[in-house]
Amino acid sequence: MMASLGRWGFLIAGTMLAATAGVGADAAGPEVLRRWNQAEVETLDPQKSTGIQDAQVEQDLYEGLTIWDANKHPAPGVAERWDVSPDGLTYVFHLRHGVKWSNGDPVTSADFLYGFRRLVDPKTAAGDIDAVRDIVNAEAINGGREKDLAKLGVEAPDPFTFTIHLATANLVLPELMTQRFVYPVHRATIEAHPSDWTRPGIVVTNGPFLLKSWVPHDQIVLVKNPDYYDAAAIKLDEVDHVVSDEDGTALKRYLSGDLDITRAPTRQLASLRKDYPNELHTGTARATYFMPVNMKRAPLGTDVRLREALAMTIDRETITGKIIVRGQQPSYSFTPEVISSHGYEPQKFRFTGASLADRIKRAKELMAEAGYGPDNPLKLTISYTTNEEIRSLMSAIASMWKTNLGVEVTLDNQEFQVLLTNLRRQNYEIGSLGFQIDFDDPVQYLRINQTDAGDFNSSAYANPAYDALIHQARVALDWPTRNALAEKAERILMDDVPIIPLFSYANNYLVKPRVTGWRNNEGDAPSRFLSIKD
Repeated sequence: MMASLGRWGFLIAGTMLAATAGVGADAAGPEVLRRWNQAEVETLDPQKSTGIQDAQVEQDLYEGLTIWDANKHPAPGVAERWDVSPDGLTYVFHLRHGVKWSNGDPVTSADFLYGFRRLVDPKTAAGDIDAVRDIVNAEAINGGREKDLAKLGVEAPDPFTFTIHLATANLVLPELMTQRFVYPVHRATIEAHPSDWTRPGIVVTNGPFLLKSWVPHDQIVLVKNPDYYDAAAIKLDEVDHVVSDEDGTALKRYLSGDLDITRAPTRQLASLRKDYPNELHTGTARATYFMPVNMKRAPLGTDVRLREALAMTIDRETITGKIIVRGQQPSYSFTPEVISSHGYEPQKFRFTGASLADRIKRAKELMAEAGYGPDNPLKLTISYTTNEEIRSLMSAIASMWKTNLGVEVTLDNQEFQVLLTNLRRQNYEIGSLGFQIDFDDPVQYLRINQTDAGDFNSSAYANPAYDALIHQARVALDWPTRNALAEKAERILMDDVPIIPLFSYANNYLVKPRVTGWRNNEGDAPSRFLSIKD
């Protein structure tokens, strides 16, 4: 399961990335796609949501200035084109004429102006403002130092022109404008229904689909938006986002014909590969599963020796070879190997390459230096989400720590939303989570560990040197400089060990032959690209 950084990235509470599709209709009926969603949607307010389960639905309901095309490149969305000033500090987006809200109102630059200002307004308590952080006065307004929202560096000089003024250049602004946090929102609806404007029958959206119904912990049903400006390109008549937090249950629904796509449970992966070779799809993902450490809670948060000892004694090869067998790769860095943006080299733990036996020996020495051993065992609690694979994973890690270091572990199983809340509030000791980004850029990955990263810095990690390097990388004008600075930052992160990476993801999905448009490497493929063939 995931929670997200807007579409900067996603926090994942389960072991696999998810996006799925469901039952297609016969040739004479409407095209109905039932997509598996891994957890209950937290909110459909794009400026407040944090989960990938939210984003999977929101990207069907809304559309921003830019969108991802089928090849994961930024493409025109509501903005049909944009211009960039020579210094990279000003972007002018030219909006399409004739784009409508679902109530018939025109979508104009004023809607983006309102959405951007709402995002940075401290009263909104947005999950993440990173997509707009480089805009003039964005951080000052969000931090409460500037009270006037009108001073945010965005303008709407006419209904079809939206101008963004950056305090510092950003190479990936068009990519960032695909993010959910900068989707336009309908001001009149929010002001008329401040507490329930996202509910069926009330919400007003501008994307390719409309919200028809929402049954909590069951499914969210969307129908095609006939007034969407590119409605002819949308093949589906209905999309059902079906909630199932257990892979086994989702698999049964897939095999019975109730879902067109679902992720393949680990325990059945080998047999599914044998029995359904043409339906099992595997791809890589820009995602890492890791264990955040609460840096505000002693003794783990105050003693790097303990954190490093724990990180050293996890047998990642056994995890990926015997426990979570999906094609994942052991992770000794936070950024996954697939992040190869212009030659970036992930920075790994110092102990990477040492044998497990040597690591265990050194870890025992670190534990002893910190005052822990057979006569005084370290006791800790791991918080994790309700998921059979995660349960197996955390049990295995607890066993490794007990066997190798004598650590006494309590496993704390929590419902997904409860876990997210506790992680955000640092109401935990050591957790389990994953993180995914949309495109190949290490800075997008590493920024969640900045002091001011909000809910997504669940470790409450704070290192001024790290923060400074990430800031410098963000504003670099060329990729070599950007990557070099990011590598220095990741080196600091891996030495401080506020997080313990476990593995990088592989996507394994079962996809019915009648579904077209599926992309193996993009588990959250927007429904706009999918269809049901006769």
